[in-house]
Amino acid sequence: MKFVRIFCFGDSITLGCNDSQGLGWPGRLCCGLKHGDDEVAGYNLGVNGDTSRDIELRWRTEAAARSRNGPGLMLFAFGFNDAAKADGNVVQVDLAASLATAGRIMSAAQSISQILWIGPTPLDESVNPMQTDEASWEMRNAEIEAYDQAYAALARDIGVDYLQLFPEFLSSPRYQAALAAGDGVHPGDDGYALIAERIASWEKWLEHV
Repeated sequence: MKFVRIFCFGDSITLGCNDSQGLGWPGRLCCGLKHGDDEVAGYNLGVNGDTSRDIELRWRTEAAARSRNGPGLMLFAFGFNDAAKADGNVVQVDLAASLATAGRIMSAAQSISQILWIGPTPLDESVNPMQTDEASWEMRNAEIEAYDQAYAALARDIGVDYLQLFPEFLSSPRYQAALAAGDGVHPGDDGYALIAERIASWEKWLEHV
């Protein structure tokens, strides 16, 4: 099935923090897509700081507001903030709760549309602790990797197509350079281009566009 609306739900990596073009990976991924004479509407629904729980609270309403003529393809990307620790506390959403939340999101979304799930990306740990107006953040690749691996296993179990970026990007000189060009958590422009390229070449994405 081909879609003329694509909804990209996620956090600041989806939103495109540090992207000088303001596109993030969704804008790059959907730019210029057409189905016949119809232009594809790509919606960047990333929100800075969102966890899986935050996305669960909003995705239905935000998709419904943009779906006057039926559902569109939904992409979900989260996990980075679930694994983050604020002010020395435990992770924001522990792995078991994150998996349960992800399962509910995917099950509900599958019931109304076709979906794709994009895994989290690594960071440069030298940024720790990262100071923001809200908190002092501690983020570790080993914990992000644990979420990514668990998400991949859950996706296989429930029949959702899942794209793992973490293993490849952790050792990718190009992505590591993009992190250095950004703030160590959010890449510079080329990092978002790389994410978009990786999704665009994914056979599961190509089945829908």
